[in-house]
Amino acid sequence: MTDYHESWDGDSGSAAAGTEDPPPRPNFFKRLWMAIVKPGELFEALAANPAWFPMAAFVAVAVGISLCLLPAEAFYEAAVANTPPDQQAALRDQPWELYKWFAAGGATVFVMVLPVFLSLLSYVIFVFIRGDRATFKQHLCVMSHAGIITALGALATVPIRTINHAQDTLALGDLTPFLDGYLYDVLNGVDLFALWATIAAGLGLSLLDPRRRWAPTAAVLVVILLLSAMIGPTLVALFVS
Repeated sequence: MTDYHESWDGDSGSAAAGTEDPPPRPNFFKRLWMAIVKPGELFEALAANPAWFPMAAFVAVAVGISLCLLPAEAFYEAAVANTPPDQQAALRDQPWELYKWFAAGGATVFVMVLPVFLSLLSYVIFVFIRGDRATFKQHLCVMSHAGIITALGALATVPIRTINHAQDTLALGDLTPFLDGYLYDVLNGVDLFALWATIAAGLGLSLLDPRRRWAPTAAVLVVILLLSAMIGPTLVALFVS
């Protein structure tokens, strides 16, 4: 991959030298497509003038809309599947649309808060532990813009989830149907768009400090993604099997 550090030689912790205004960032709509096709150029441009909240809000709303496009029946069935049998009768008295709007609202709030949590985690790992020179706002900016890829995945998989199941995604497990058991369950928990966004975030974080390279940074984030995908299958293996 091209070494984007060559054109960024300023202090990552400051927006601009002296009293100069920070350089202009790409406009909002340009950032949407740059995150997908030119993430390196985007994160390099945002390093000196980070912004996060508008994009985080956009991503959260896009994910919420993707759930609103799914049939309400899928959310009702998911609610029934996660409810004890003796309490399932009460669910039938509620409008099915209620379950969909509740899920969409909850997902919107969760996705809105997620960049803050991820930024806290990445800031501790890469700034406190590894010693990167970067600000928390820069980490927020990277995580929020990497979320564009997540939003793309949520919208792109609407037809698949409409036909199959509201919970279905495109996962690594779909590429390894020959596997089974615990390993397959772990890979099936790794969404392909989430993996893409994770690698993009690794690139963005590495550009905040000219001493760093994208591959080791992205590798750390991918390991964290894999560890999170292991939680569910591990609990099932320990307490259910």
